[in-house]
Amino acid sequence: MASGTVGYLVITAIEASGKNKDENYVWDSSDFEGYVKVELRGGARNIKVSTKKAGVQGTAIMWNEAMTLEVLEGANELRVMLCRDKLVQSGSGMKRGTSVIAACGIFVSDILDAVPIDKYFELFKPSAGGEGGFIRLGLDFVKDPNDLPRTRDALPNGLPAAGGAAQDSGSRKRKGRGAAWKVPLVLLSLAAAGAGGFFGWKHYQDNIKNKDSSSKKESSSSNSKKKK
Repeated sequence: MASGTVGYLVITAIEASGKNKDENYVWDSSDFEGYVKVELRGGARNIKVSTKKAGVQGTAIMWNEAMTLEVLEGANELRVMLCRDKLVQSGSGMKRGTSVIAACGIFVSDILDAVPIDKYFELFKPSAGGEGGFIRLGLDFVKDPNDLPRTRDALPNGLPAAGGAAQDSGSRKRKGRGAAWKVPLVLLSLAAAGAGGFFGWKHYQDNIKNKDSSSKKESSSSNSKKKK
């Protein structure tokens, strides 16, 4: 294990849905090939890897593809982005670029507390944080690289490996800064992990308020005891 590496996060991008909680289709198009780009942020460097492309079928995209990310000391956010290719003007010609359809962020500490996980996460569009559908992810953590499955690995320099094999998340029984907008961070709870519950931006804000309120109460109580 490399110096500064605390373990490896195995992420299975299972599927994404273009429908919101009200069953309304919210993606701008249903005729494109999408892929999932994941990024671990907060460590000495950002670690990135992507799935292969897959076309929209009806209102959803299926990948069922596993990826491995090296978890460095200090890593605190997993950013998940649903992307598609786009052509952009470059000098006198065109070049291929990336368009982010929707994204979300997940606290790494919550993932490590709750693995193994198989659940849906709410996605948000980059424009005004509007609804961007849902993505189903399988998440697991291992410390020993010898326990890793064969995946589209993220190498130590942050670049995806050339090859890799897709893996069914159901067959695994072990327990074990980029975008131009602020990606909402999703809070996990042990009770909800694997239950398919939906946690979005409002849930994140409510939990942060509750944490702040609890901290203030504890601080006030501590100060009162000292005065006595």
